[in-house]
Amino acid sequence: MPKNKRTDHLVLSALLTALALTAVGVSVPLAQAQAAAATPHDLYGDPAHPDLSGMWNPDQAGSYVMTAAMAAAVGIPDAVFAKMPKQPGPKLTPTYQARFDRDTKAMQSGNPPLDSVSKCLAFGLPRFMTMPMEIIQTPGQITLNLGVLHDIRRIYLDGRGHTPDVDPSFSGDSVGHWEGDTLVVETIALREGTFDRGGIPFSDKLKVVERFRRTGPGKMEDKMTLTDPEAFQEPFQFTRTYTQMPAGSRFEEYICENNKERG
Repeated sequence: MPKNKRTDHLVLSALLTALALTAVGVSVPLAQAQAAAATPHDLYGDPAHPDLSGMWNPDQAGSYVMTAAMAAAVGIPDAVFAKMPKQPGPKLTPTYQARFDRDTKAMQSGNPPLDSVSKCLAFGLPRFMTMPMEIIQTPGQITLNLGVLHDIRRIYLDGRGHTPDVDPSFSGDSVGHWEGDTLVVETIALREGTFDRGGIPFSDKLKVVERFRRTGPGKMEDKMTLTDPEAFQEPFQFTRTYTQMPAGSRFEEYICENNKERG
């Protein structure tokens, strides 16, 4: 991917989708994955719990909910869109449904609203989990890094709970605990935003509960429950799956410079 290149929001979105769909996400051969499962990853330093560390690529890249119009607006080829899952989205409250309908029409007209990614700010949760990531696992904390926009999530496992009076942020305030082989994470204090480039909105009342676990050699899942009393009529559930990248995989620096509002 080109670095230090100024790009508009449509091209940026297409490039970021391509990142998740192409070379950065090489699947792990079965024999290599089995060997990796038997040997702790070099990013793993928490012998008391299962090893979730390593470089992970999403099996379902891009949006949680995608329509043909949205795919065309962000430059996803028809052949790629045809293979993407078409999960139903959350049931929005009337106010947020009206906002979503307005933004969808703008996207279809070729003038999509700027979001935190097209502004080169951050992916933020839950959109963070649509991209390739690195997990570093240490006692008391799990750290998730993205290969783009320098996004970081910190999941605190020290038992002290959420940060008191924390201000809303893109990745929110995440605390977790282990239930057997499953890492349960609760995230609050999120800035209002959109799920993904599809533009489904959520408010700053969003709470995300995730259940991470390894499902086999080189495989991991994240079962998400998203609750937002202001934007959703009922909780929205979605499961993303990931494949571990080969040992020695690395992210190159990616610099985004499209940080200006439309003039």
